[in-house]
Amino acid sequence: MAKKQRSVSLSFVLLRFVIVMLGSMLLCGLVWYCCFGWLQSTGVIYPGYVSNQQVEQMLAGEPKTFVSPGEDFLAEYALFGQNGDVLASNVAGQKLTVLAGVLQENSDSIDFSQHTYADGSTAIFHWHYRAEFVNPVLRDILPPFEYLWLATLGGAWVLCLLFNTLWLRRRLATKLKLFGEVSEKVGAQELDFAIPHAGIREFDQALGAMEHMKEALYRSLSTQWAAQQEREAEITALTHDLKTPLTLVGGNAELLLDEKLSERSRKMVETIVSSNDRAKQYVASLLETAAGADEAFENTSLPALFDEFCQRTIAISEAKKICLHTQNGLAGAARIQKDHLLRALGNVAQNAIEHTQAGKNVYLEGRMVNGGWQVTVRDEGPGFSKAALHHATERLWRGDAARGADGHNGLGLWFAARVAKTHAGQLELRNGDSGGVVTIKFD
Repeated sequence: MAKKQRSVSLSFVLLRFVIVMLGSMLLCGLVWYCCFGWLQSTGVIYPGYVSNQQVEQMLAGEPKTFVSPGEDFLAEYALFGQNGDVLASNVAGQKLTVLAGVLQENSDSIDFSQHTYADGSTAIFHWHYRAEFVNPVLRDILPPFEYLWLATLGGAWVLCLLFNTLWLRRRLATKLKLFGEVSEKVGAQELDFAIPHAGIREFDQALGAMEHMKEALYRSLSTQWAAQQEREAEITALTHDLKTPLTLVGGNAELLLDEKLSERSRKMVETIVSSNDRAKQYVASLLETAAGADEAFENTSLPALFDEFCQRTIAISEAKKICLHTQNGLAGAARIQKDHLLRALGNVAQNAIEHTQAGKNVYLEGRMVNGGWQVTVRDEGPGFSKAALHHATERLWRGDAARGADGHNGLGLWFAARVAKTHAGQLELRNGDSGGVVTIKFD
């Protein structure tokens, strides 16, 4: 007994995705924090409190005079005279305007400090609790380090989300691809294969349903094939059984024609002979189609094929006193089963001639179309009935009973349609202005 393969639910797959994503983001955050501490310990950056600490150290002891700080001073400052003039500053523009506003409004914000010296000048300090580069050149050309470091963390989290999402997409796409592979094989009726295991419960349930569908289709096709084989065997046996009595009937009837017979008896015997000939032709057609012998595909000139088709049709049209018109517009060559195709075209042409009255016309046309080629047979007969348009290409379909007298056995157009399909083509029936039109198209 085969071991049952393990499957997990789709919700578990999604939950695992969320856990892995959060875990990777947490790991990124931990690495980010450790690197931040390492940069502080190695002196690459100042801790966030240094700016405030420097201001407190500068104002410690209530100094009487202003001493300009060095390049490593992080806080923004401006020294204003008694009349509001800027005496010294490490900022300009909007930042200097903010410091001047604090001087006028005496802001009590905790990140601002001010001190008035003995000469009446006042210094305003604005400090930020954030990490900064120790190198003053980097501080001048780059945004504050803490902002850059937070952006790095955000970028790492986005990459974690992206990579995990791509991993989930690839995993699910791989599983979904199984459905396409199974559908292609079932569509091509390649049913001798095992349905793959997806490993996701909901997907495996759907694949299980496809397994049942495959088995049902296999049973149906097997039943159809067995029935078709049985039907072919019955037809073959029947036709073989009919050949001997038909031969005897035909031979005896022909012997009777050599005797002296009354006019009425001779007509009856002639009717027997002609009917026997049609029956033998019918039996021969059944034997040939039941045998289903294959013919090799060979590269054949299309103009020569059409010319041979026309030559074979001329004798039939002359016997029926039909005027045959041909137009050979074919070019090049194609790999075809020549004998099968000539017989198929001959069946179509004979069908057109037999349904056209003496003195009227039948048209044969071959031409190249849209990268392919086609042969059209057009007659001036009564055309196809609605039933014939739908069923004329079915095997043994003979339409109304009157057609039986014309020697039709319901195999001509069926054989032509089958040959067209074998050549990846199609046979089309329609009614034109003057009669029926049959077109066989090939790519």
